[in-house]
Amino acid sequence: MASTLKSIDDVRRRILNAAGTRFSQFGYAKTNVAEIAADCRMSPGNLYRYFKNKADIAEVIMREAMDQVLDELRSVFELSHLSAADRFREFVVREMHFTYNQLQTYPTLQEQVRDPLGKGPMLAQEYLERSQGLLAEILRDGVEAGEFALDDPEAAASYIQDATLKFRYPQLHSCAGLTELEPQLEGVVELVLTGLLRR
Repeated sequence: MASTLKSIDDVRRRILNAAGTRFSQFGYAKTNVAEIAADCRMSPGNLYRYFKNKADIAEVIMREAMDQVLDELRSVFELSHLSAADRFREFVVREMHFTYNQLQTYPTLQEQVRDPLGKGPMLAQEYLERSQGLLAEILRDGVEAGEFALDDPEAAASYIQDATLKFRYPQLHSCAGLTELEPQLEGVVELVLTGLLRR
């Protein structure tokens, strides 16, 4: 039974890799299931045994990409020697760098957030909610440590996300490269910390 499950996982991974390559090269809208199946040397009918449709494949790829970013952001909590302010700074800088590099490597990634026909999950919203929860945790830690003066860390995390939107998958909002974006983000971070730090 275990070998059967491994075999299914191997086939699913082959399909996901083939689809990811096609989506990256040609875009989600210009890729069809028959092409993905051909790249895997299988029939479209066989592919449908593993995934319901193209949107189902794209959702798995997007969830994996989202989880990679969230794992990178969670790694900030391992830096317990840093103050909450420095963890906050590290959090937003890592988010910018990781999402920038992710989109450089996979330029059509955002095209898959929602199926062109309007079907499928809104993964961008799910990502924002989950990363907001991590950011709120840093803010709560700062309040508990007496570092931040905040009544509502969850609301503050939401406002900070709004203020730093430009730096999340920045190629979608700006033609600036990382060398231009880094000092801009540092300016926003310093402004936010001025409002957060207990005087």
